[in-house]
Amino acid sequence: MEKRSSANRWAWICPPLALALVSMVLMWWGFTLLTALLIALLLVCPALMLWGLIVARRLPDVERHAAQRTRGMTLNWLAPVYDPYCRAVGLGAPFREETLRYAGPRPGERILDVGCGTGVLTRLAARAVGPSGSAVGIDPAPAMIAVARENAQSEGSAAEFRVASIERLPFPDASFDLVLASLMLHHLPPDVKRMGLKEVYRVLKPGGRLVIVDFDRPGGLWWWLAVWPFLLLPMTADNLRGLIPRYAEEAGFEPVKLLGRRAQLLSFWAATKPVLQAAGHPGNFHAAFP
Repeated sequence: MEKRSSANRWAWICPPLALALVSMVLMWWGFTLLTALLIALLLVCPALMLWGLIVARRLPDVERHAAQRTRGMTLNWLAPVYDPYCRAVGLGAPFREETLRYAGPRPGERILDVGCGTGVLTRLAARAVGPSGSAVGIDPAPAMIAVARENAQSEGSAAEFRVASIERLPFPDASFDLVLASLMLHHLPPDVKRMGLKEVYRVLKPGGRLVIVDFDRPGGLWWWLAVWPFLLLPMTADNLRGLIPRYAEEAGFEPVKLLGRRAQLLSFWAATKPVLQAAGHPGNFHAAFP
């Protein structure tokens, strides 16, 4: 049986968040607010959810239920519909490519994608580092990893995928040059966010980089009207209060830089693990993010 975390009690936030995101995308395309809401309510969201329920029946029981133990939210149930859902709300491959441009992967580097979902970003990272490098994606939801592996095999991607959670990364210290955390921290309670970032710090090499993209303080009135209920939830409240950079700094990263914004709701941050001159004494940074 899947070991449900307390965070999974809040899985109901995903449909309303999907409704808000789809509505905003439709408004960018020129629809009025009312028309966008009606289209999202009557067509887009129900169609995605129905298709997900149909496809989910094809997953083996072990893939649907054997989630990695975590106190964050697992999204096994969303795996069959995750890719079309992301495309519908503007978070498809172009968005992942934008994330990777900020990260600046280099040939030969080792990359870890935490909370990789169906592995779109991981596969792009594997292509970027080439055969001399490697890219590994981890996610606590086996259904997500099953889809990621299937997609990697069909594309001939060298990306690897493992069922694991960010708060217990199954890798030795100083294993990676770059860690990506794309739209996953808002699935974690505050203390798990802190634990996960400390684990990321541990597995990064000195001078290694962390790139985060996630929800941040909304930059406009319409977004505040759409997302203010999520201030009541422990997983999303700290994101909307703008606390993610502080959590990264508490984990040991410095400096934390804001690289860009998207739709006045998502932020791209980058940070570097200090290069130590001597034990316990931080030295100069590898200038990874000019």
